[in-house]
Amino acid sequence: MASDQQGSGTAGAALLKERYEIDPTQRLPDLDMPQAEAYHCEDRRGSGRSLYALLCRADMPLRVGAMRSLKGVQVPGLLTLVEYGIVDWLPGQRRQMAVVYERPSGGRVLPRPGQRFDAIPEAQFIKRVMKPIIQALQEMSQRGVVHRAVRLDNLFWHDQTKERLVLGDCVTAPPGYNNHVVYEPLYFAMANPEGRGQGYSKDDLYSLGICFLGLLTGRDPAHGWEDNDVIRAKLAQSTYASFASDNRVPLNLIEVMRGVLCDDYKERWDLENVDLWMNGRRLSPLQPKPPKRAQRPFKFEGVDYFTCRELAHAMASSWDAALSPILDGRVEVWLRRGMEDNETADAISVAVRLSQSGSEAKSGGDYTVARVLILLDPAAPLRYRELRVTLDGFGAALAAVMMQKKQIRLYAEVLARDLAKNWIDAQGIYSPELGHFENQFKDLTANLQTQMIGWGMERCVYELNEHLHCQSPLIEKEYVSEIRELLPALDRVSLKIDPKTKPVDRHIAAYIGCKWERDTKVQFRALNENSSDRQILGMVSLLAVLQWRLGPPALHGLAGWIGAQLAPIIAGYHGRMRRKELEKEVPKLVRKGSLPELYNLLDNQEERQRDNDGFAWAKAEYAAADQQCRALEAGKLVRDEQAEMIGQQAAAVLSVFVAIVTVCIVLFMRIM
Repeated sequence: MASDQQGSGTAGAALLKERYEIDPTQRLPDLDMPQAEAYHCEDRRGSGRSLYALLCRADMPLRVGAMRSLKGVQVPGLLTLVEYGIVDWLPGQRRQMAVVYERPSGGRVLPRPGQRFDAIPEAQFIKRVMKPIIQALQEMSQRGVVHRAVRLDNLFWHDQTKERLVLGDCVTAPPGYNNHVVYEPLYFAMANPEGRGQGYSKDDLYSLGICFLGLLTGRDPAHGWEDNDVIRAKLAQSTYASFASDNRVPLNLIEVMRGVLCDDYKERWDLENVDLWMNGRRLSPLQPKPPKRAQRPFKFEGVDYFTCRELAHAMASSWDAALSPILDGRVEVWLRRGMEDNETADAISVAVRLSQSGSEAKSGGDYTVARVLILLDPAAPLRYRELRVTLDGFGAALAAVMMQKKQIRLYAEVLARDLAKNWIDAQGIYSPELGHFENQFKDLTANLQTQMIGWGMERCVYELNEHLHCQSPLIEKEYVSEIRELLPALDRVSLKIDPKTKPVDRHIAAYIGCKWERDTKVQFRALNENSSDRQILGMVSLLAVLQWRLGPPALHGLAGWIGAQLAPIIAGYHGRMRRKELEKEVPKLVRKGSLPELYNLLDNQEERQRDNDGFAWAKAEYAAADQQCRALEAGKLVRDEQAEMIGQQAAAVLSVFVAIVTVCIVLFMRIM
């Protein structure tokens, strides 16, 4: 997803796909989303459409898959997503995701939280509200997208006549992230906003039912409600009883309201049911079965609780205080005597015993509390201290905390202790979806336990978030969202980075391992070796494979960055002449910008074998010479004594000979 250069029309403007010019000086705060700012946008081709752009937060996971599916979709009840992509955003001095929409001229239904607005008359409700919104949800469902941002402050009037409502943006934040808990079904309301998960069209209908209450009364249904009070109200009684009973729902809408606001997911109306109802077929939604109540309450933190779900929610909210009544058996006794639920009591007894044995006994009881809460309320999200996520929302939640530089310890502990498996087992049923989650979390646990570079929690976050841009501090501002953008991004930042910094850190390695599994096993093994020269050579090889497969043909900046770190590899050659050759050839290839050629030079197998053979021959010669020297040194004194003796004997013989010759000459002269 390549970005575009700055627009030439307005100074400092960002240009998206060489067509849409986003002006950073023209803010549109009335169209802001909670996680994205709105700016004026112009189409350079002069289409005549009124447009605006949302600049997304860089530290928030986005729904890029939904962007792809909804781009260009024109349906009466939905804002048209015109284009999306990465732009160079000067105000933030970074690259960011921008999403361009057609601009609604009628404004928001709810401009500010708690503000009163004109209610929609009952006679016009189906035409102005239900038909366009249901049609939009049907179109999205056919494209495999769930909106998950259905709420009053995200409904707009399409034009100034205010005859048609449209749903607003749903791609600039994780599913359900910005929804008040009033709009969320109970199993999502109890989760952290970032961990609510994708959900289904039935969950959109639930949120839409809450919107219907507001549109019929002209009041914000979330106004004055605290999150915990909403959850407790929905646990104590049904959503319809908690929110619809006081809002005087018109008689002809009671049926559909009960259907879409049903707390039991299986019994809640789907899009087909609503469509049948709008076309005149009357249905009878089943009334939710009230939860089983205990004969005697369980007192926790001074409050009496009569149902397992209410008790589980209270214990999750007071985590540390929950351990004592679990360990001393009060919860088990209450289940047997008050709830007459021996099956759950037995399961909790086994869970407590197992969780308090071995290494888990040293965990401070967190694992014990988590397992017991799963058994008390299997329908609730997975809860572990402050962490509350659905299995589907685990990936977005992990991405959010990692992008915002928060602690990920709780996520690692959830994986290490296999709590997802405990949650799946507690559901009591098998489905393909649960089977998928079981296999997925098994793979995540294996990644976590592999602490080598390229794995760990970094690998987990990319495996769970297909479109997450690389979170390496080296290139995070470059917004690398596709593997082919990685090397150009490293090339751009090469002049800003300390040359001693390695171009491949844990995030980049994990990103490559997730996005490009081909031809890299050998490279990752080398990256995790102990010797620095092998690590650097593995890094060069890994990046060289990417340039060879994906381009670009020249990476001068990155090649120079890598070239400054090659000293250990060159020093790894034994031959002085070979080292001098490398020191001469490396700068040439760096200027050329070719990582494959650089790698081939550094790891030429023939040259390396020749160097190793020469080194082995030199070592053998050195050893032989050294042995001779040592032998000579060991026999030195003996040879000196023998030489002295032989010399003395030779000298004696020579002196006798000289004496004899001298005597003979003297005698001869006298005779003569």
